[in-house]
Amino acid sequence: MKIFYLFLFICMPLPLSATVTFDQIKNRKVAQYELTDIIMDLAIEENGALLDRWRSLSPKTFEKLDFTKAYLLAANRSLEQRLTNQALSLYIRSFQWIDKNYYDKVEAAFQASFHLYAQNKRSEALFYINRAIESLAKIRNNHPLAEDLFFLKRRIVWRYFSRFESLPDNAISAVEFDGDDVWIGMWSGGVGRFSRSSLRLDLYNERNTKLPSNYTRDILVRKDKIWVATQSGLAYYQKSDASWHPVKGLEKYKFKNISHNGTHFYATTLYKGVFRSKDGDSWENIISGHSVLDILNIGNEFYIATPERGVYLYRDNKLEPFLPNVSAKVIISDRDPNILWVGTYGQGLLKIDRKSAKILEEFRANVMRSDYVESLLVEENKLWVGTLETGVSIYDMDEGTWSILGLRDGLPGLDITSITRENDHLWFGTLAGGIGIYLFKEKFPVKE
Repeated sequence: MKIFYLFLFICMPLPLSATVTFDQIKNRKVAQYELTDIIMDLAIEENGALLDRWRSLSPKTFEKLDFTKAYLLAANRSLEQRLTNQALSLYIRSFQWIDKNYYDKVEAAFQASFHLYAQNKRSEALFYINRAIESLAKIRNNHPLAEDLFFLKRRIVWRYFSRFESLPDNAISAVEFDGDDVWIGMWSGGVGRFSRSSLRLDLYNERNTKLPSNYTRDILVRKDKIWVATQSGLAYYQKSDASWHPVKGLEKYKFKNISHNGTHFYATTLYKGVFRSKDGDSWENIISGHSVLDILNIGNEFYIATPERGVYLYRDNKLEPFLPNVSAKVIISDRDPNILWVGTYGQGLLKIDRKSAKILEEFRANVMRSDYVESLLVEENKLWVGTLETGVSIYDMDEGTWSILGLRDGLPGLDITSITRENDHLWFGTLAGGIGIYLFKEKFPVKE
């Protein structure tokens, strides 16, 4: 009997001290349960990377051990002890250890994302939730966390601004930024100014200001003024004294948008063409007799989008046909300045060679789900297409592939009137769902 107890004593792993050291384990093989204890011990000491060095110095000590499960178990134990930062670090370490065990990879990445989101680190959380979804696809969505992944991603990437946040109108015409302030144009609700640092929302309309109409269509931010295009003329907000001023003589014109090219203002209208001004006080009607929905300036050339007669080219004070026989709604330039993108009503999206005016490619509802394009934005290698009734279509210009952003993905509405970028976010204005603020850029993973 004494010999048997002596045998057990010799064969059992030595108990670890409160702070494990390499000398304690380097001459023997560590058991699986001990590995979890070591990880916990080193994590408490904030020295988790030391384990990698020990493993390289004495690989036999850690032979045939499952590091992934050990890290996951240590992370779960840390959560039980309410050591959330330690748990987050261990979930990340577990994810880094995993190669092709996609089932465990889903859990590790999901947990890392969840706890980063809880700390309001949305860009980092987005990285891990995307990795979890990629791993889920490898196992054909066969994981108990499958539904939770997509729910969490919607919570990470979306924020909203609508009637629930006191906007008087969920139909959005424009979104622009001026430092801390977000200026919001509404189809029938006037103009909103949201100051993010104070969470204050100021509303401007015909009743409380000299804004000529509640039907706003576009906003332009300048250094000293905020310009607004409305269905009853132009107006500006003077920042210095917080006052509104309508532009005299333009009250009868239905303005669609307003822009500035560095020297002049340009404002487009329904039925009356384009107005130009150098100082914002005196305006001249340089193009008349057309409804102009959008204008794009490149150098000394202006591309004029009309709903009935296609796209015109205006240069040297002359207007000439450029792309006839299309109902042009919006026009923007590509990364390549020789390429134009024209969104139409009924004819989809057109890729145009600027020099020859030839249609290079035509994208219709078979890839975008809609032939009606309301807004466009080029962002790095992607073209974001706001449509009527089908949400946002995303074209990867490098890969030549399309994807869709819809209600199930968190979009607040399917009629996308405006797309505006601010840093890592896209602000989608809709006709019925207010504004959806979408985090589209993930950050490189947080280091353990």
